[in-house]
Amino acid sequence: MTDVKEITEAVQEQVLTALKMGQTAIVEGVRTFTDTVGSITPESLKIDSVPGLDSLPDPKDLMNVSFGFAQELLNTQKEFAQNLLAAASANDAASAKPVAKKS
Repeated sequence: MTDVKEITEAVQEQVLTALKMGQTAIVEGVRTFTDTVGSITPESLKIDSVPGLDSLPDPKDLMNVSFGFAQELLNTQKEFAQNLLAAASANDAASAKPVAKKS
C-alpha cells in the first residue's frame, strides 16, 4: 500500500508543476501583448506620458509589501497550527494514561 504522505507529496508536486507552467504561459502572453501594443502605440499615448503617474507608489514596492504581509500571515497561521497540534497531542497523551483505581 502506498504511503499517504507519498501520495500527498506527489499530488502537491504535480499541482505546483502545472501552476508554474500556466504562470509561464501567462507571463509570455502578457510580454508578447505588451511588446506588440508598445510597438504600435504613439508616444503621446504611452504610459510614461500620463500626468501624475510619478506620484503613485511603485507597483514593485506594493507587491513586496503585500507578499511580505501574506508571508507573515502564513507564518502566524503555521505557528498557530503547530501550537494547536502540540496542545491536542499533550491532551491525548495525558488522557491515554491509565487512571489509578481507588480501593
